[in-house]
Amino acid sequence: MKIKISTEWLSGCSGCHVAVVDLHEKLINLTDSVEFVRVPVLMDEREYPRADVGIVEGAIRSEHDRAACIKMRESVKTLIAFGTCAVYGGPSGVGWLYRGDSVLEKAYGAGMTNAPGEWPDSNAPKLEQSVVPIDEIVTVDRYLPGCPPHPYWIASAITGLLSPEKKSMVQKTVCSRCERTMKKVSPVALQKGNVTAADDTVCFLSQGVVCMGSVTMERCLAQCPNKGVACSGCAGPSTDIITEPHLDMRTMIARRMSMLTGIEEQEIRQYIEDEARTYYAYAMASPVMYKKPAVKIREWAQ
Repeated sequence: MKIKISTEWLSGCSGCHVAVVDLHEKLINLTDSVEFVRVPVLMDEREYPRADVGIVEGAIRSEHDRAACIKMRESVKTLIAFGTCAVYGGPSGVGWLYRGDSVLEKAYGAGMTNAPGEWPDSNAPKLEQSVVPIDEIVTVDRYLPGCPPHPYWIASAITGLLSPEKKSMVQKTVCSRCERTMKKVSPVALQKGNVTAADDTVCFLSQGVVCMGSVTMERCLAQCPNKGVACSGCAGPSTDIITEPHLDMRTMIARRMSMLTGIEEQEIRQYIEDEARTYYAYAMASPVMYKKPAVKIREWAQ
């Protein structure tokens, strides 16, 4: 009997659903084992048919998102938070810094480019006061972060569902797939604002460029650092960051870069705090991050 899969798309960009389509021939092969009963980007199915597996993309941003997430939870046996928005809030999570009514006022009220008085009508879904990952609303059985997750990991996750005896997926960092060499280089200055470096064979941290690869879960095959761009942390924090309350991304990056370059840890930490909207962009809305005792994202982002 085929496994029935249902998907939902909440506040997000649909990139995770597109990544499923990027499975190409693997997706066709899967049709022998699975039946998709609901896929918003491919099917005009408005209801929530019963299914074995539910895959939810996007964060909870509106009353519609909340209701849809609850309906999905009630209609499936196993629910997967799919993509960084569903798992941690993702880019939509920047709304966590503001109240919903202040966002509407900025967008439709006092903004410099607005037409005064033209607000969404009563039929538009109301915004929640904040942005939250889906496990703040419903019980989640499995997590697959990534922005979007690489098709390799999507196929691995679906294969794992079809073969329960298969071991859980590897929990390594982006560095585990990076082809660059980490080594001591001195003297080096902190490269503020840079996401590239002169030597494409040497670790970004060794060259004074902040790279999130050592503190980010590998769900991308290290596409960015291997193509010349520092990791931005889009797959969310690594396992040690998640499980250890006292560990934080900025202190771990600062310690490693300082050991490699001689740049003072305090200078690196202060820079990351000053740019918190960038370096905490993908996980700031998750209690995994904002409840850490040494993390003050709202203060840093002022």
